[in-house]
Amino acid sequence: MQKSVTGLCTEPRLRAGHAPGFSLIELLVVIVILAITASMVVLGMATLGKDDPVETEARRLAALLQFVSEEALVQGRDFGVEFFADGYRFLSWDPDTRLWSVVGDEAALRRRTLPPEVEVVLAVDGREVVVEREERRGGADGDTLAPQVAIFSSGELTPFELFLVAGFAADAWVLQGRMNGDVELLSPEEAR
Repeated sequence: MQKSVTGLCTEPRLRAGHAPGFSLIELLVVIVILAITASMVVLGMATLGKDDPVETEARRLAALLQFVSEEALVQGRDFGVEFFADGYRFLSWDPDTRLWSVVGDEAALRRRTLPPEVEVVLAVDGREVVVEREERRGGADGDTLAPQVAIFSSGELTPFELFLVAGFAADAWVLQGRMNGDVELLSPEEAR
């Protein structure tokens, strides 16, 4: 046994039957603590950017348009979307009366109101369409209802670009509909 100048032993003391180092339990406790901490960080980062109302509304509208396209194919019924400055609603075409009517029998297709900070800019067939408030477009009588975007039972739809903006135009989410029925959502980074 070596002793230092101070008279203390420099070799570690070994207990009978124990090797130096960490035990398996101690390592597992550390791994569990690291895993919990890492999961909290990942969850915190995942919810960090989810407070964007424009993104939420853009994703909701894209999903609803896909749903309506599928419903049009399955039901053999034409639908339309009427956009307003503060929201949108879905219409259906009645071939007997040859009029559009508001879809009221499906909760998923109810009228949607956008948050006040979200602005709608719509272009149909490459031309900008003036999006007015609902009161200015007309009442509930069928002869004044007319969608800006039609979704046909053949799977086709009116080509359009819808920009959902809050603040700067460069931060707009863009929803593109093509004649073949494809609907694509572009984030502000993808749209640039």
